[in-house]
Amino acid sequence: MKEKFITISELSTLMNVSVHQIRYFEEKEILFPAYTDSNKYRMYGITEIYQLSHILLLRKLNVPVSEIKDCIASFSPDDYHQLLRNSLKKVQAEMDQLMILQEFIQKVVKEHDEFDTPDHPYQIKPLGIRHLKQWVRFGVRDNLNARNLYDNKPQLPDLFEADLHYVYDSNQVILCYEVTDPSDVLLEKGNYLYKHLIVSEDHEIEDEIRKLQHYLIQHQYVNSGQITLLEKSYLSMFSNDKLHYEIQVRISNT
Repeated sequence: MKEKFITISELSTLMNVSVHQIRYFEEKEILFPAYTDSNKYRMYGITEIYQLSHILLLRKLNVPVSEIKDCIASFSPDDYHQLLRNSLKKVQAEMDQLMILQEFIQKVVKEHDEFDTPDHPYQIKPLGIRHLKQWVRFGVRDNLNARNLYDNKPQLPDLFEADLHYVYDSNQVILCYEVTDPSDVLLEKGNYLYKHLIVSEDHEIEDEIRKLQHYLIQHQYVNSGQITLLEKSYLSMFSNDKLHYEIQVRISNT
């Protein structure tokens, strides 16, 4: 008889699960050995192998150990069918989130590669219409603070994983995030002069704005829109004491 059964260690190896986990299942009364031999060894047969495989499948479907006993004892085929459908929905949702994460990681890597050069000359690129929602408005000479951000917090997740737009409007700065129509600020379609910046002090941004304005005059470009700073805060992981920006403005030739 004994040669038809296996030990707990052998069951562990066969099913690729730890001995501790098998004993835990026994403690929760969802798995028992076929018998215990004279040397106090737990012995398991074909029936227990299939029981364990059933338990492991239910765990993969995120059924709590505390509920598995009732599942095994009372679930109908329809119950299992619904359990699988619910599990499939959860898996699809997780896959969707992983796809979003993959796209974000690819974006971060690509943008870091673009910033990771010693010099960033002005360039021109076409951009489509962008709809922006105001988060905070403050004076050009004012400092943005944590209270400003908290008191006006939009109901959006992962704000700092998106590009934040600082739109310079006369003596005001409007901090915005991108949305679909309708919006508070509209950045028109057109050719945009832009440059990448890595800064640690506010005055560096002011210097760059002056340089941009001088460049526009020097190269006879007409400023056809508001100067905008795109803050890419997610890139700060590469240099904790600095922030990455893209300064841009819509232009036309004189």
